[in-house]
Amino acid sequence: MERDEQSPQLADTSGPRRKSRSDSSAKRVSRACLHCRQRKSKCDLDSSGSPGVPPCQRCIRDSRECVLGGSNRGGRRIRKNKMKNFTPGTDLSTRIEPLMDTTSPSTTDSRPNASASYSNPVVFVEPNPPAAVAVSEDDEDSASIGSVPRNPSDAWQCLTGIAKRGAEDLSSETHTESARPGPNGFPSFSAFQNGAATDFHPTSGIRAYRLVQTRSLDTGTVWQLVARYAENFHPYLPLVPRKYFDRNALDAFATNEKHLLTAVLTIASKDLVERPEIHEYCSKYMHELISGIAAGADCDVEAVEALLLLAEWEPQGLRPRIERVGRGEEDRAAWMHVGLALRSGYFLGLDRTSFRGDASGDTETEARRRLAWTCCYISDRLISVRIGRAFWSRGPGPMTGLVSQDFPSLQPVKSDEEDYAKIFQATLDLTQLYNNVHDVLYSGMRTSNQMMLMGDYVKYVDDFRLAILRWKSRWGSLPCSTPMRATLQLSYEYLRLYTNAFAFQAAISQSLVSKHTNNNQSQREHLRATFNNVASMQDARFIYESVDAAKAYLTILVDEVHPEKHLHFMPLRFYLYGIYAAVFLYKARSFGVMLNSEEMKVRELVTRSTEVLKRASAGPDDIGARYARLLELLWQSKPAPALSPTATHRSSDLLMQNTLNRLPEQSHHVHFSPANDFSWLDLEAVGDFVSGDQMPGTGTLAFDAFQQGPDLYQSGQDRSQPWQMSPWLNEVRGRLALITGASGGIGAACARQLAQKGVHLALTYSTNLDAMKALVKELKSSQPTADGADALRISIHQVDVASAEQIQTMFEQIDKEHGQRPDILVSNAGYGKRIPQVWDISLEEFDYTINVNLRASFILVKGVVDHMREQRWGRIVFMSSIAGYGGGINGCHYAASKGGMTGMMKNLATRLAEYNISVNDVAPAMIGDTGMIPSAQAIPDVAAGIPLGRLGTPEEVANVVSMLVTTGYMTGQSLLLAGGLK
Repeated sequence: MERDEQSPQLADTSGPRRKSRSDSSAKRVSRACLHCRQRKSKCDLDSSGSPGVPPCQRCIRDSRECVLGGSNRGGRRIRKNKMKNFTPGTDLSTRIEPLMDTTSPSTTDSRPNASASYSNPVVFVEPNPPAAVAVSEDDEDSASIGSVPRNPSDAWQCLTGIAKRGAEDLSSETHTESARPGPNGFPSFSAFQNGAATDFHPTSGIRAYRLVQTRSLDTGTVWQLVARYAENFHPYLPLVPRKYFDRNALDAFATNEKHLLTAVLTIASKDLVERPEIHEYCSKYMHELISGIAAGADCDVEAVEALLLLAEWEPQGLRPRIERVGRGEEDRAAWMHVGLALRSGYFLGLDRTSFRGDASGDTETEARRRLAWTCCYISDRLISVRIGRAFWSRGPGPMTGLVSQDFPSLQPVKSDEEDYAKIFQATLDLTQLYNNVHDVLYSGMRTSNQMMLMGDYVKYVDDFRLAILRWKSRWGSLPCSTPMRATLQLSYEYLRLYTNAFAFQAAISQSLVSKHTNNNQSQREHLRATFNNVASMQDARFIYESVDAAKAYLTILVDEVHPEKHLHFMPLRFYLYGIYAAVFLYKARSFGVMLNSEEMKVRELVTRSTEVLKRASAGPDDIGARYARLLELLWQSKPAPALSPTATHRSSDLLMQNTLNRLPEQSHHVHFSPANDFSWLDLEAVGDFVSGDQMPGTGTLAFDAFQQGPDLYQSGQDRSQPWQMSPWLNEVRGRLALITGASGGIGAACARQLAQKGVHLALTYSTNLDAMKALVKELKSSQPTADGADALRISIHQVDVASAEQIQTMFEQIDKEHGQRPDILVSNAGYGKRIPQVWDISLEEFDYTINVNLRASFILVKGVVDHMREQRWGRIVFMSSIAGYGGGINGCHYAASKGGMTGMMKNLATRLAEYNISVNDVAPAMIGDTGMIPSAQAIPDVAAGIPLGRLGTPEEVANVVSMLVTTGYMTGQSLLLAGGLK
C-alpha cells in the first residue's frame, strides 16, 4: 500500500484495483468522515495504522479535522427543505471567484462567470497536465480530473487541483500567463518571443501602458514622440505639465495620465509618413479612450486636456475617411471634441475655478484645473466663431481679471525661456473680443437680419474696431519668438476680418432690399453696379478694412510663417483662417469691389498661399494640401453658363428661396448671403460649390459660375445622368487656352475664334514679336469694354518648343499671370522642311523635326494634364497633317512626327476619357497663309490637283478646332481637312 503511494501507476487508475488477500480479511468500515461524505468521495481510514480510526488520508493531506459521521441507516429520515436554505447569489460563480482571485488574478478580468442557469456544469480543464503526479489520489479523484464532474463539489476539486499544480509547475504558470486575455478581451502573447518567456505584465509604469504592453510601441519610441511633441507642438497650447517632458517621469506620465499621453502620441505621430502604423496604433487607442469618456468612464482633468489638444490639431487617424478636397470635416470633429471636454469639465467641477478662493486641492492642482477650464472657454469660443454656431458653454467662464500670474505652470523657469503665461493672457483677451463680436453681431439669423436692415450695427462695429486696436496697442509689441508672434498677428487680423465682414454683408442686404421691383436689372448687374463705386457707400470704411484684413492675413501667412518649420506644426485654426480669408476675397472679387490690377495681385497672393499650404503638408492627405486644392478649384477661371430650360426644375427650390421677401434660413451660419449661395465661413458649402453639387446662376454670388470639381461621379451614381443635365460641360467662356505658334496662320485664327467665345488666352511665338503684338491689339479692340473678372486676359510668351526648359519657363509665367494652368491646349507650333527623299534627310533634321512636332506636344500635355484631371475638364487638340496618313508633299521625317502625334492622340483619348478630357487632332492639308504654304502660287502644280480647286484657309481650320473645343463628346478622332485629297 505504501509502495503504491510513492510510485503510482497511471494505468492502474483506469479501473478498480484487484483486492489482495490481506484486503479481503480486513475489517470493513462502514462509516466515513464528514468531509469525505460531503464530497461524496471515498474515506480511507486504513492508511493511518489504525483501521477505522480517524484521521483519514484525505484529512491528513488537507490538514483538516477528521470527524466521523453518524449512521444514516434505519429510522425515519426527514429531508431538509432546500428552498429554505437557498441564499440568492450563492451560485457557482460566487464560490469560484475567491479561488480565481487568489490563484490566477489575470484570468478574472475576461473569463465569463459560471451561472446556475447553465443546464450542464462548467468544466475548466488544465491545458497541459503534467506527466506524473507527486501526490497520490484515489480512484474517484483520478476519475474526476479527466471526466465531467457530477456535481459542483467535483468541479471545485478539479479547479483546486489545477491551481495547485499550476502554482508548482513554472512552465504551466508561464503558459497561463501567455494566454491571459488582453485589455480588449483578446489574448495577449507579448510575454513570449520565439517561444521563450522574456517579459511579464507589470501593473504600473510605462511598461504597463497599453501600447507598450501590446508591443505596438516600445518605450524608446514613446519617449521620442513625447520629446517631438514638446519641441514642436507644445508651445502653441501648453497644457501638458512640463514635468512630463523629463524622461524619468515617463512612468508617472503613463500611469497617471493615459488620456493625455495618448493624445500627445497621436498628435506627434500624425505626420510620420514613413511610419504610418505608429499613428494608426495611437489613433485606435485614442479613439477607444474617447469612447470611454463619452460612455462615462472614470477620468480626471487630464482627459479634458487630451480632448482640447485633439480639437486643436484633429489628427487624421481619428476620422474614418479623408476627403481629397477639404470640406470642413476638421471643424465638425473639433466641435464635438470641445463639447465633450466641456461636459467632462463640468462633471469634474472645473467651472468652480471661475471663482477666487474656492480652491478644492493643493495649489498646483488648482492652477492646472484653472488653466484647463480657461482653455475650455477659449476653444469653445473659437470653434463656435469658426463654424457659426452658438457656444457650447453658457455657464461661468474663466475667472474675471485673470492675469499671467494666475497660470504658474506657464511662467518661464529661466530668463531665456518663452513667457507662455503672457502669450496665453493675450490670447485670452483676444478670445473675449471674439466672444463679444459673435454674441452681438452674429447672435442669430433674425437678429442679425434686423440689425443689417436697420443700420444698428454701425455703432457696434465701430466700438469693436476700437477695442481691437486697443488690444493691438497693448499686445502687439509683446516680446516672443517668431512663430508665437505670428499666431497672435494672425488671430488679430482674422478678428478684424470677422468684425468688418458683417458690415460688408449688411451693405449687400441693403442693396438687394432697396432694388425697385420695376428695375429690369438682374441681381448680379444690380450688385455690381452698387459696388462698382465702393468709395461712395456709407459702409466704405468697413468694406475696405475687411478686404485689407483678409489680404493682411494671407500676406503674414506667406511672408512671415515658415511652412516646414512653423506652419506645419501650428493648430489647424490658422490653416482654416487662411482658407476663410481666401474665400472671402473670392466673394469680394465677385461683387466687383476690386479693380483688375488689384484682382491680379490678390490672385497671386492666393496662389502663393496655396503653395505655402502644400509645403506645410506632410502628404496629399494632410490639411494644407487638401485645402490648397479647394482654393485652386475655387479661384481658377470659371465659365458662366446660362441655365437651360431643362435644368430649371433642379433649381426651382433655390429660386424660390432667392426671392427678396424671404431671406435664406436653411444654413446654420448667420453669415449668410442673401442670394442663397455659400457662406464664406461654410467650407462644406464651398466644397459643394466647386464640386458641382450646387447649381450655378441661381444666386447673385454664384455669377462667377461654376467649375466641375473632382467628384463628378459619386459612387453608385449613374454616369449618363450628369451629361444630360449639365449643358455647361461644353461651355468654354472664362476658360484659359494655350495656343502655341499663334503669331500667324492657323494659330492666330484659333486665337481669334476662341477670344470671341470669351476664352482667356496664353499665346506663344518663336521670333515674330511684332505680329504677336498686332494680334493682341486686334483681339482686345474687338472685345467689348469690361473690367474685373469679365476682362479678356491675354499673355504672350516667346518659346522654342524644341526646348523643354523654355516650355517649363512658359508654364511658370502662365501660373503667375493667370493664376492657373490652361484648361484648353491647342498644340499648333510645328516645323517641316520639305525634303521628299529619305536619302536627303540628315539625322539632325530628323531629330529636330521629331522634337518640335512630337516631343513638344508630349511635354505640353504633361504640363496641363494634372490640372485638367484634377478639375475633371479639359480639351486637347493636336495639329497633325495629311502626312500622318502617308500623303502630302513632305518626307518621311515629317510624316513620322505627325503620324506619331496621331498615335499619341488616340492613346491619350482612351486614357483620359474618364477624367472628362477630350483629345483630338486636326490633319489639315494645303492650307494657305501659313509658314509652309504662303499662297497657291508657291505650289501651283499641287494646288491645281486639289479636288476643290483651292487652298484651305486658317479660319476653316480654326472652325474645326473651335468645334472640337466645344464638343466634349468627341474624343480620339483625327479629322482630315484636305479639300478632298486622300
